[in-house]
Amino acid sequence: MVMLKQTITVDDSVSICIPQEIVEALGFTPGSQINLEVVGHTLIIRSATEAQRAEDFIQTFGSILERRKSAYEELA
Repeated sequence: MVMLKQTITVDDSVSICIPQEIVEALGFTPGSQINLEVVGHTLIIRSATEAQRAEDFIQTFGSILERRKSAYEELA
């Protein structure tokens, strides 16, 4: 789903209105906590729960790699 939107000014901030179909697709409701991440020139928006799940996965995977580092080096 790709949409072109224009920013608006609200108080002293620049805002983006998220269309209802995107809100529904992401499972957001008014008051939902969201995670905003900038990667290069890309803004990634995801639920706080999904962001935490991704962070947990990265930490777990890193831990496994570290524990098995010598075995992987032997295979290389």
